[in-house]
Amino acid sequence: MTDDVLLELGRLVGMALTDALIALDRHDLALADKVVRGDLEINRLRYQLEEQITPRLAGSEAADARWMVAALYVISELERMGDHAEGIAKVTLMLGPNPSLSVPAVIGDMGSLTISMVGRALAALNKRDVKAARAVCREDDEIDALYDRAYQELISMMVSDPRRITEATYMIWVTHNLERIADRATNICERVVYLATGHVEELNVSKY
Repeated sequence: MTDDVLLELGRLVGMALTDALIALDRHDLALADKVVRGDLEINRLRYQLEEQITPRLAGSEAADARWMVAALYVISELERMGDHAEGIAKVTLMLGPNPSLSVPAVIGDMGSLTISMVGRALAALNKRDVKAARAVCREDDEIDALYDRAYQELISMMVSDPRRITEATYMIWVTHNLERIADRATNICERVVYLATGHVEELNVSKY
């Protein structure tokens, strides 16, 4: 039961992120509002899982206890990912239906990679796949590079046209949310390694 709910929580977070980025790209306020409202269900599942897991910790076998400790960590990361997806959706609502600034291509690239990392982190968790988990973590430097590129582009845009300062600032908020989601995906991958080996390793160490 716990595994099923955890998978459902991961599915909802992945969908929220995807929908938030689609809403941002298409200026779809209805879809953005759906993401914001859907965060309540993500929060509900997080608390449901905590209530299911915590009483079972006492007296558990070592392997079971390790899974439950990891699961408690993962659901917290997933819930925060949902918050970041909600933050992206709120940017769409603040920009309104006809913003003058299109979503920069670098943010689209960053969003695509972040969605991929989240999906593969959850797949690695489901399969206890240490190799796949490590591979996801190695991509965090690419996210950091895209984040810096997006930031520089947006700052340059503000300098060249002060009328775009507000919208460009909102786009910087989007990149921050994406960078944090990617970091949390790598945190989940660290728990995959812990589940498989019993050792905690810090895999999310940027070389950028």
